[in-house]
Amino acid sequence: MKLFYPLNTAIALKYLYSSRTHRFAFFVSILSTIGIILGVAALIIDSSIMQGLENQLKKSVLLDTPHVVVQATSEDKEKLLKFDHVIAVGPFVESQTLLLASNLELINLQGIAVEEIIFKHGYSQEDLGFITFPQKDNFSLIADARVLLRNSLPLGSKVKLVSTINARYTPMGLTPTQRNFSIYSYFSSAGANSIENVIGHYEDVRRFFRMDKTPSHMRLWLDDPFNITEVAQEIKSSGFSATDWRVREGEFFKAVSMEKLTMNIMLFLIVVVAAFNILSSLSMTVSSRLTDIAILKTLGLMNKDVLKIFIINGLIIGIIGTALGTLLGMLLLPHLATEAMLGDMPYDFKISNVVIIAIASLTMTLVSTCYPALKASTTDPVSNLNRG
Repeated sequence: MKLFYPLNTAIALKYLYSSRTHRFAFFVSILSTIGIILGVAALIIDSSIMQGLENQLKKSVLLDTPHVVVQATSEDKEKLLKFDHVIAVGPFVESQTLLLASNLELINLQGIAVEEIIFKHGYSQEDLGFITFPQKDNFSLIADARVLLRNSLPLGSKVKLVSTINARYTPMGLTPTQRNFSIYSYFSSAGANSIENVIGHYEDVRRFFRMDKTPSHMRLWLDDPFNITEVAQEIKSSGFSATDWRVREGEFFKAVSMEKLTMNIMLFLIVVVAAFNILSSLSMTVSSRLTDIAILKTLGLMNKDVLKIFIINGLIIGIIGTALGTLLGMLLLPHLATEAMLGDMPYDFKISNVVIIAIASLTMTLVSTCYPALKASTTDPVSNLNRG
């Protein structure tokens, strides 16, 4: 092989591709490269699909779950809208009640008045996620699809709601509030709660619960529900009392995040194993080339130059494996998501994730090269020449 400048890189390439005299070390290097390729590709595919799944769950699970409910009046709407990440504010009422159809079940009855919702500049009703909203004075409901399925209810069906909130005493005793509502639409939710949500117009629900006309709670919609920590701190510092979606769905999303983290750690172990193979390969190369290293030192090569040779040797394997793995992952991701057995699988490809994975892969490669490179740089040329 013809040497070129810089000399360190030339010698590193010579050691890397000299497969004739050091076949086993060359074979281990090939396995290391393949391991890094597969590990990086699997990490890119897994992180993109898991992120897409998390985004889809965020939309479906938190569609009917209030992001934040603040104890406030209509006069506070403008102030609440100024908080970071808040895109809409509107009056809100919610309580548990009984739904009587073919079965008797407990539901969360929510009241929303879309005409009283105010939006931050650049946002509109479409950003709230619902296709339609209940209309005032017709006592109609939008129900979770599971309510319709469990009770075999077609759209337009009448159901009776029964509530003990503000129940009145009559000669018959304490009498709960009862009212017939019609279900005119539905939504699909993947919420983990055992109690489904049913949504009506704010005024209809307020009258059903016999509550005051002045709203006492405001519902806040966020641009990203996962920004809740920052929003909650700002609300608390402003003196408001609030609850958020973490009370209902926090454990569910913790489980999703834990699954995502576990999968990424398991797949990253492929890269770790491949990096240790690089350590083994370089260690064998160093052991078999002690005489060559001694000759190079007698010709004037410094310890730091020898160190660079073997670091470059390992990094070349890491760079090739990371680059090919990134390319493979990017090519396979759309194909695997489209060919999924259950239909198109959601995925969210982010360059930032690819950069993090690539940096982690190269860092593991660099760490694995340190020991054999240090061993090579600290060898004694005199003893190795005498032995050779």
